[in-house]
Amino acid sequence: MGKRYVCGKCGAEVLVTKAGQGAVTCCGEAMKQK
Repeated sequence: MGKRYVCGKCGAEVLVTKAGQGAVTCCGEAMKQK
C-alpha cells in the first residue's frame, strides 16, 4: 500500500504510493504521518 499523511489544520488526508523528494505539505505546513 502506501503511507497516509494528514493535515493538522484542515484534516485533509493523502496516500503516498510512490516516494519522491520533498515534503508533503498542506495549508502551508508539513503534513504528519498517520
